This record gives sequence, C-alpha cells and structure tokens, in this order.
Amino acid sequence: MRASVFIFLILLFTALSGCVSDEQIIPEESSQEFPERLSFSAPIMNGSSNLTNFVLEEYVSEGPVLMLWVAAGCMGCHSWTDMLVEEVNSGNISNSSLLSIHRYSSFESESYVEEVYGTNNSTNPVNWPLILPSEETVVIDLDTGVESNFGFYQSFGNPSTPTLQVMDVDGKIIWSSKTYWPSADVLEEIKFLIN
Repeated sequence: MRASVFIFLILLFTALSGCVSDEQIIPEESSQEFPERLSFSAPIMNGSSNLTNFVLEEYVSEGPVLMLWVAAGCMGCHSWTDMLVEEVNSGNISNSSLLSIHRYSSFESESYVEEVYGTNNSTNPVNWPLILPSEETVVIDLDTGVESNFGFYQSFGNPSTPTLQVMDVDGKIIWSSKTYWPSADVLEEIKFLIN
C-alpha cells in the first residue's frame, strides 16, 4: 500500500512540475525595424572587368530605378535581362533606370557572372550597372545615416532570384515582384513606375 501511495505521489509531483503560473511568457518582439530608406556601396562590374565603386543613393537620385536581383545560373534572370535589354534597345526604358544586383556572391564566382552578364560576348549581356555586393556589404539606413543593424540581404527582404524591386529617389523600395518568368503585365507596371 505504501508503495502505491509513493508511486502516486511521484506521478502527481511529476505532473505538476514545471511552470505552474497562470501567466504565459510571451517573447517580446524586436523593437528594431528594417530601415525604410536604404543605400549601400559595392563594386560594379563593367565590360572590361575593371571594378569601381557604386553608391546606390547616388544612382537613384536621378529617378526611380528597377533593381533586378540576378544569379548567373538563374534562367528566369536571363529571360528578364533579355526582355529589359529589348526594352532599352527599343527606347521604352532608359538603361539609367535599371540596375542588376548579383545575389549569390558566396557561391557564384565573379568570372561566372561576367560570363553570363558582363560583356558584349556574354550569353545575356547587360548595358546597365551590374553590382557585385557580398554578404558583408554594409547597408546604410538613410533616415539615421548610420549602418543598419540588419544584414545586406535581410535589409532588402531576402530576395530570391529573380526578384524585381523598384526604388524611388528617396531610397525606398516602392514595389516588388518575385515573378520568375517575364510577363507583359509586370513589365507594364515597371515601366509605369520608372518612366
């Protein structure tokens, strides 16, 4: 009998162990918010593979810019690039309102990116800036003028490829699309925003 009372008490105390408060512990949400107005500085690839520095804030100061996040191995990126080149060549979009940003610097080499996008002999050449940021690229919060507490890709919403984002002259992302294959409807939205 004593053994069954002892076992019962052990089971009872085991069941009651742990948190016995009526209050729930709710983790506080981070008080930090993503910067609304962004800029960064990173190397730019040009046709001769000479790298110079690019500053996003300066580039968008003339008007809204479509930022196309690309990867060398991304077929949707190739198709979007080709469609945008056709629009530039036909005079429907200015190449000064376009910007390609390489997304996967940690595993796609600069030479591979150049082979796909970097020269006139590339498979999908761009005639606008192609930016080569790294994961360590510093993002500047333009509202405070200091470095963002968030990582480079996180600050831009962790874009996959292709991701299309329109940034206005204030450094705000005002439109975004993750449409993989080019579409006339999305292109018309882009042209409305950047022209």
